[in-house]
Amino acid sequence: MRIEVRELSKVFGDFVVLSGLSFEIGDGEFIVVLGPSGCGKTTLLRIIAGLERPTSGTILFDGKDVTHLPPAKRDIGMVFQNYALYPHMTVYENLAFPLRLKKVPKDEIDRRVKEIATLLKIDRHLHKRPRQLSGGQRQRVALGRALIKRPKLFLFDEPLSNLDANLRTEMRAEIGRLHREFKTTSLYVTHDQVEAMSLADRILILNRGRIEQFADPLTVYNEPATAFVASFVGSPPMNLVEGVVEEGKFRSPGGWWVAVDTDYRGKALLGFRPEGAKLREKGIRGSVVHREIFGHESIVYVDIGGGITVSVKHYSLPPSIGENVAIWVDRYYLFDGEGKRLL
Repeated sequence: MRIEVRELSKVFGDFVVLSGLSFEIGDGEFIVVLGPSGCGKTTLLRIIAGLERPTSGTILFDGKDVTHLPPAKRDIGMVFQNYALYPHMTVYENLAFPLRLKKVPKDEIDRRVKEIATLLKIDRHLHKRPRQLSGGQRQRVALGRALIKRPKLFLFDEPLSNLDANLRTEMRAEIGRLHREFKTTSLYVTHDQVEAMSLADRILILNRGRIEQFADPLTVYNEPATAFVASFVGSPPMNLVEGVVEEGKFRSPGGWWVAVDTDYRGKALLGFRPEGAKLREKGIRGSVVHREIFGHESIVYVDIGGGITVSVKHYSLPPSIGENVAIWVDRYYLFDGEGKRLL
């Protein structure tokens, strides 16, 4: 299914949740909507699902206007954060329920329930009720209930938020595998950049109800369109140093400067990724104020003056706290005073 969103807005009183969003999703694409809490991503998903009405704008499925169509007529499958299983039903009954609503023949329901249960490795739990299952098993049942309808569009609303780290990793891989197998158009909402980078064909990054960037994961990481994207994607996030650009030089509050190839003049942000910097004999000088040691690598935090601390990924024995070091940066990014990318 192809999806087109045109000039979509949602307003509650004086509060603008979504502002003039326009984008397209190709047939079979896996799109992740990424952004902080309150940016409008769940509202966007609910409007596409038909659970909420937009204030203005249009939604098209395969060229057909579905803006005011009820959810039941949109051919969608939804997976929620809280599983949304029927507690009084067994796993078998939860999986069968959407097919019974469609009046699918009993033998066909039985075949499809067992097929989905085997695919999701929950076939041994068909007789159990949700309270008897682990979080991961319950989320598999929720996935199965969406899959069994064979919809043209899957909508995921932060489905892994309630799981622990190991289960999130396992279920991430499972969702990716299922998408490769079924190739159904999918829209997945999350605030977790790891989920976005590992699952998405493209990432739609929202901030305060507006699109900051819509691109594939590597482009988002390597070529962030705004300072917000640069700071939101990456772990640790990109270092952003406030300063001023004058006569082709970025000048920092700490007294150091960097030559920049731009005619822009005024307030600016100079960015560099922690993994794009190295501790060398030459570079921006500072003092180590903190270290995070993870075995194969460390994150070293360096005070570079002017009240600014930056992080550097280090792959050998980390320097001691208080030690003077120099940071050599392989690549700089430059953003103007409003956060738009210049270099």
